[in-house]
Amino acid sequence: MLHKKRQTAIQRPFVKALQTTLRTTPLGKLFFSQIATKKGVKSVLSQAYADATQVTDELVDCILQPGLQEGAVDVFLDFISYSGGPLAEDLLEVVKQPVSILWGAEDPWEKVEWGRKLQHYPTVEEFVAFPGVGHCPMDEAPDLINPAIMKFVRRHAKSVD
Repeated sequence: MLHKKRQTAIQRPFVKALQTTLRTTPLGKLFFSQIATKKGVKSVLSQAYADATQVTDELVDCILQPGLQEGAVDVFLDFISYSGGPLAEDLLEVVKQPVSILWGAEDPWEKVEWGRKLQHYPTVEEFVAFPGVGHCPMDEAPDLINPAIMKFVRRHAKSVD
């Protein structure tokens, strides 16, 4: 929703105003200070993960620690202010290598229906939606994701003599 191409004409000026306000006023740092806490990170991850029981204290700490480093607030504000640049569909039009897309079927932010549309690009060899997995499939289900990646890599690995 933050990318201009995914915003409706009505949303565009409001999203831009919000991004500008957060980026250029003390409200951005205040907003970040509310999120860059154990409670804030746990809340965000609990939304992203299909199974909130996987949001452990250890995971929260791993995500939070970089956010407490000097300059993290600027990186965060740059990230939420980014609305341009290529989308996956733009890049899939020019990529020449085979692509495997592994998607969490329960992703609340990047709907699986959006991902399924990407499978129609010629370089997309496979699109796999993992049931019961949310926005972070590599973290939520490494037992499913890692073998899928290895299978794809083996299929395309060139033997070295």
